Amino acid sequence: MQTDNFAIRNYKEEDIPLIVDLIKQAFAEYSGKLDPPSSAERKSVQVVKDELREANALVTETEGTLVGCVFYHPREDSIYVDRLSVLPEYRKRGIATGLIAEVEHRARADGYTRLALSVRLALEKQQAFYQRQGFEFHTYGTHEGYENPTYMNMVKSVR
Repeated sequence: MQTDNFAIRNYKEEDIPLIVDLIKQAFAEYSGKLDPPSSAERKSVQVVKDELREANALVTETEGTLVGCVFYHPREDSIYVDRLSVLPEYRKRGIATGLIAEVEHRARADGYTRLALSVRLALEKQQAFYQRQGFEFHTYGTHEGYENPTYMNMVKSVR
């Protein structure tokens, strides 16, 4: 898929170190601000390789540079969208929207009827972004070791 001069494609094995760096840069603004801390801070090449054994990833590229990525995990009843990341200097250009649209297209083509994701309660801008993409609140979730909800689960029909 092509958006403006950004191409969305499946990741390649040689992209993994770049994906790790992209995720860390995209989530750096939350360092020390989220409780519990984002798992993005602990990403490594091996962690990403392990995650991609049971998932797939798309990347957005422009002029040979990876500027965005998203992981997606097939589940029984949905595709779980994870680790949507766009480099800060490339935000507000439709990259995240394009990545979500491509995951939705693939989910529909594979017979899935909905997408699912989780977003921290503290990240209100991200919640609003996902709502604009058609996601709706489903349930609250709580990270291990916490008494009160720390994130919300959202779903989107792709019928």
